Order: sequence, then structure tokens, then C-alpha cells
Amino acid sequence: MAQAQRKHIPNEIRRALFDATDRRCTICRSPLDIEGGTHHIGEMGHIAPHSPDGPRREAVRPAEVDGLGNLMLLCPSCHRTIDKEPGLWPDEHLRAIKAEHEGWVVVERARPEPNKPLDEEPTGLGEIVEIGDVAYRITSDLEEERSADGTAIVSRAFAFAPDGRHVWIRRIATRWPGSEALERRVALATEAGLLTEALPGLPPPVAASMTAKTAMLVTAVPSFTTLASFYGGRGREAEAVRVLAAGAAGLCEGLASLHARGLAHGALHRDSIMTDRDGALFLRDAGHAFLRPTEPAEDVRRLAELIHVTVTGRSPVPLVSAAVLNPAVPERFARALNRALSPDPAERGDIAELGAGLRI
Repeated sequence: MAQAQRKHIPNEIRRALFDATDRRCTICRSPLDIEGGTHHIGEMGHIAPHSPDGPRREAVRPAEVDGLGNLMLLCPSCHRTIDKEPGLWPDEHLRAIKAEHEGWVVVERARPEPNKPLDEEPTGLGEIVEIGDVAYRITSDLEEERSADGTAIVSRAFAFAPDGRHVWIRRIATRWPGSEALERRVALATEAGLLTEALPGLPPPVAASMTAKTAMLVTAVPSFTTLASFYGGRGREAEAVRVLAAGAAGLCEGLASLHARGLAHGALHRDSIMTDRDGALFLRDAGHAFLRPTEPAEDVRRLAELIHVTVTGRSPVPLVSAAVLNPAVPERFARALNRALSPDPAERGDIAELGAGLRI
């Protein structure tokens, strides 16, 4: 990495970097302003080196080597550490750390409450989860999984907020530092930042918290009712088909917001799609958009598959028109599903076209 205050780094880049990091070291998160003084100890360093023979010289150097995306704000100690042993701090690891820290800053700035230390026991969620001064009461069975490398425990559950709102809580508890724990924390922080933009069809964030051991994100959901439980075995009924056709609009809008950013949900299933009392469909979160990238066309296919199964009771493999399997399904609706289920992603159309085709 280059030394701090290099004259070739424009002032506007310096200011943007200090703002994006909340004037803290990107690695240890120590404040960089000298207490009681008017100066700071922050140093700006390069992830891919400024010069071809610098630390991490094997990294691909971006065209804007002095751009914001290639710079980290560091304390002198962390700066020396990663440059003395660049093999222990490869560029992809540093970029993940940068993304997590800057995502954490976005989350913390969006919080209406000051931080309050959380119970950091990495064994899942209890009956009550506290974030700041707010207590959420868990109301569902706990979904829990361990990362493949054992470094993280991911817990998910529905809960009531104190004001009665329905919420969906996700927590990542880090058992010890590792690549998958870091990857999951970065993904959750990045998703939290996206949701603060209030994009159409995506769930609004309610609360978020990040500590050295845990990362938590709470999103609002219209109810605790999933697509699977709402329709149960009645998806073949004419009224159910009508309600599903009308209710898919909000879901398609949310997916379109992700797709417009070049992202895909990648985890659509009958229990990850929520409904309100009228049958309108909603996303409970952004799925695997920042964890396991896939193509928007796969969301189109997967949603069409879920709807086909709901209204026919049968898998679309081999594909038989939903209108043939269920006379209550209009031809226009069935044609939209057939197109979206094409084995060729280029022929499926986008999610807005699927949503329009489902309207009856």
C-alpha cells in the first residue's frame, strides 16, 4: 500500500473515504481523529498496489488505482501489518473487509437508536432478542444453520416488535474468524445498505446491529403467513388462482428492484415468499443476492415454477400447460408461465413481463 496523504490522491477522494469509513480504521475500527486535537492519524492505502512492484503485486490493478474502490482508510498499525505480510492479506480478503466495514457504517447511520451491547453467545436466538433498547419476541420455530467451515452460525426467525409489527430477524454469530463468516457478514451488511434505499417491493429495514461477534438485520413483513401456508392445498380453486394472479404484482416489483441493480434473489421458495391477509405476495429479504450471485433469469424461472406448482399441484417437469392441468387457469396466465419456464434463459423474458402476463 502507498503511504498516507499521497499527493496524487485528490481531496474529494480523501473526503469520500473518510466519510465512507466514519473516520475509523477499516480493519480494527479504531477512531482515527486525535482526541482533543484537530488532526488525525488515518492513512490511505491501496488494495491493489499503486506501483507494479508494491505489496499484493499479483492483484489486478484497476484503471483507477487511486480511486475510492481501491483505497482503504487505516490506522498506522494496521497499515504496516498488511503491507509487511501481503501474503496473509490478499486483495480479495481486503476488499471483503472494506465492503463489510463500509456496509456497517451505512447500517449504523440508519439506526434510530444508539448501540447497546448484545448478548454475543453464538448459540442461536433466545425467546427475546434485543437490539438497542428494543426487544423483539420470537414467535416461530428457529431456522439455524452452520457455515460449511464452521466459523458462523446463522439463525432466522419471525418475531413481534414492541409495537405489534411483524418482523423477520436474521443473525450471524461468528464462532471464530474465517472466510465464510466474513462473507456472510459482508452480505448482510450490504443488504442492509440496499434496503435503506426503500426500493419498491423490497422489505423495509426495521433495525440492524453489528459487533465483532454478531451481525443482525430485522426487516418488516406483512404477516407471518407464507405462500405455502396461505394456499395450502387450495391453489387449484378458481378464486385462489385469481388472488394469486393479483397478488404477484408486489413480488415481481421487488424482484425487479433487485434485477435493476444486476442482482438476483436466488433463494425463492414457498416459505421465503410472504403474503398479507388479501393474498398479496412479498419478499421477506433479499435472499442470496449478495451471497451466492445468480442470474435474474433464474428468479423468473423459479417464480414461474412455484406458481405452476401452486395452481396445478404438479411439477412443471415435464412441462404441461397449467391451463390443461387446471381449467381454472386462464390461457394468458398459462402462456406467461410457459414462457418463463423455458430452458433457454434468453427466452424467458424479464420479471416485469412475467408479472404482466399473470394479470387476469
